[in-house]
Amino acid sequence: MIHGGETADEDGLDLGMGLLFGLLALPGVFSSLFLADKYGSLFQVLRGDLDFDPYSASLPDEYFFIALSMVVTAAVAIWKWDSLLPDRRDYINLAPLPIASSSFLGANIFALLLLVGATAVDVNIASIGLFPLVVCGSHSSLTYFAIFLGAHLVGVTLASVFSFSAVMTILCVLMSVLPFRLFRKCSMYVRCILIAVILAILATSATVPGEIQGIAEHTRSWLKLLPTVWFTSLDQWMLGRANPTTAMLGNRALIATGLTFVFAICTCVFSYRRCFTSSGEANAMLPARENAIGNWIYRMVHRLVFQTPFERAAFRFTTKALVRGESQALVLGWFVGLGIVISSQSLVGSLTQPISSMGQRIPSAEILSVPLTLSYFLILGLRCSFEVPIALRANWLFRLTVSPDSRECAAFARKVIAVFLLPVLLLCGLSLYASSWGWKFTVVHLTIVTVVSVLFIEIVSIQFRKIPFTCSMPRFKSNSIVVIFIYVVGFFIFSTATSTAEHWAFQDLRRVLIFLPVLGAIWLGIKYWQKSLTYLDTRVIFDELPPTVVETLNLSTSR
Repeated sequence: MIHGGETADEDGLDLGMGLLFGLLALPGVFSSLFLADKYGSLFQVLRGDLDFDPYSASLPDEYFFIALSMVVTAAVAIWKWDSLLPDRRDYINLAPLPIASSSFLGANIFALLLLVGATAVDVNIASIGLFPLVVCGSHSSLTYFAIFLGAHLVGVTLASVFSFSAVMTILCVLMSVLPFRLFRKCSMYVRCILIAVILAILATSATVPGEIQGIAEHTRSWLKLLPTVWFTSLDQWMLGRANPTTAMLGNRALIATGLTFVFAICTCVFSYRRCFTSSGEANAMLPARENAIGNWIYRMVHRLVFQTPFERAAFRFTTKALVRGESQALVLGWFVGLGIVISSQSLVGSLTQPISSMGQRIPSAEILSVPLTLSYFLILGLRCSFEVPIALRANWLFRLTVSPDSRECAAFARKVIAVFLLPVLLLCGLSLYASSWGWKFTVVHLTIVTVVSVLFIEIVSIQFRKIPFTCSMPRFKSNSIVVIFIYVVGFFIFSTATSTAEHWAFQDLRRVLIFLPVLGAIWLGIKYWQKSLTYLDTRVIFDELPPTVVETLNLSTSR
């Protein structure tokens, strides 16, 4: 299960056990350490807050840790979806053995229980140890610390078990109800939907905790349907700070966890035999025939965008890989889902303002940032998904047909990203801006968003020298953390800073002219960067090799 399913050797996306568990524990470490200034006694004195109550102040942070526990654990189950139940490799290796199928079932369920327990402990081990210390560090009472530690331990652990069991239940139910071939086809779409759901749950950490205390006043509040609210209420009940409503929700958390866990085991038992026997059948599904609409779209895109035979063939391969490759689609789905959640928060935050603000001459910076946020994460998602190989052993075909000296890879990647991005911008602009602020504003705004997006596409693809999905995964480099930090900072520059500058410029359209020299300078810098690339920086590669420690000239001494 840790190593991955039968395609793990091909996509190269699976991590080792040590690295996987190490990465899962990191969010809890950093999240706990970042709260030291909030609960430290020195900072309380500096703020003049001498009546600081750690239990009350910890409610938003407790909600965040519960949401984080559920999201990370569910993400592991979604990622390891293919390896939770037996596949064709298991059938080929185990079916001929003189062992009863009940033994296979027992072993698989026991392995699932171990994985659930290990994941729940690993995801929360840092927050269980650090968060209570940070919160109760200013109190010398051991009982005070023990009560908080126990409540936090139960809350986050049960939340992890609930989320993993829920994903497992969905997997087993789909496997039991749907035909095997149909299940294989819709599996990717279900996983993408689950990704969007868990990201939306994590996004509620900014708004929901403030409503939990007054949840008793809303008899039909939708907050009572959120599992994160149930487990936060359970934590408050264990701390002795629950009203009748939160006590009822805490009891619901215990019941839901038990029922979900039992139901996951039962559905696993029911679907195991069907999954085990079906996986031995012809798993290699023939590709579906293209319909007339798909052929027409391909012809139009070929005629307008992709001119060379290489680009046309690579575009078909890229689109089919994104649709059929689950690892590639999941990477793209994570980025797009995150972009949808962040842009939705910005949009909902603006719409909660007085309705009269919608009739203003120009929209707020938050509304202006929606297409920028979607563009940023879509561009990054496509760029990162290109790095995930599909059927790596079959890339010999590309090695034979594509010249290493070809410089078409970067240009092709830019065109593919632009083809996927343009419909999103048009749909977002027409649905969000045209009806409220008119066509003139919509055209100007989308023009600025398109130009900025094109510049970002140029930046992220400037050193791209691969055919998408045909090169081995990049190895971890020492500057990878710095690159991630740059992407985070780049989001605020691309989305927040640009939308704020746009809002300022739209107050006087003459200010829009200021964008011209700035964008022109960035464009010239990109072109200078492209011209400075060496011959080796543009050759097509199919293997990500580590940099050599010593460079040699390979000179021969023979006469």
